[in-house]
Amino acid sequence: MKSRPPVRLEDRLVYSEVIEGLIQHGLGGRVPSRLRERLGDLGLDVDRLPSTFPVVTWHKCLRVLTEELFPGVPMDEAFRRLARQHVEGYGRTLMGRATLRVMRLLGPRRMVHRLPSVLSATDNYTAGSVEERGPTQFVLSLNSNMQPGAYTESLLEAMLHTCGAAQPQVKRLESREDSATYLLTWSEKSEKPEGTSAEPE
Repeated sequence: MKSRPPVRLEDRLVYSEVIEGLIQHGLGGRVPSRLRERLGDLGLDVDRLPSTFPVVTWHKCLRVLTEELFPGVPMDEAFRRLARQHVEGYGRTLMGRATLRVMRLLGPRRMVHRLPSVLSATDNYTAGSVEERGPTQFVLSLNSNMQPGAYTESLLEAMLHTCGAAQPQVKRLESREDSATYLLTWSEKSEKPEGTSAEPE
């Protein structure tokens, strides 16, 4: 696993692009008043997004988002929907546009090898490693364990799909207090990466 100084849970932060990608772009700037109020109670002002935000509180915000945006939807499915919106929105941020453009050019196999560095650019603590088990089968190990699992798995699946992986699937193999391991697979039939014919919005 790529070396990075350990950061205590209470000191872990996500960067502004992560929040901007979901709140401003993933939701299209449409934040209902009740959702705005609940996020505000957690310290997230959607009109003045912070440059960094505590990870522990951000996870609480994600749960609030699923409750307000997908009422009545089973939790895992609600997190999957939110994760897909998040990846799409992140691709509209300044950093996200550059990142996803490179990912599309690389294709899924080479992109997976760069996943640890891509993920580490979104916060102050993530480190990871990748083991290739086959042309379309990889194991990703991370020094964090984001809950609920459906959100992380869906984020990774959406990223694979964006760079051209057909029928991507991500399964959590191991889950510990402060680490997790995922199996990333996709069909050998490749697809045309989204957005290859035009610049991202």
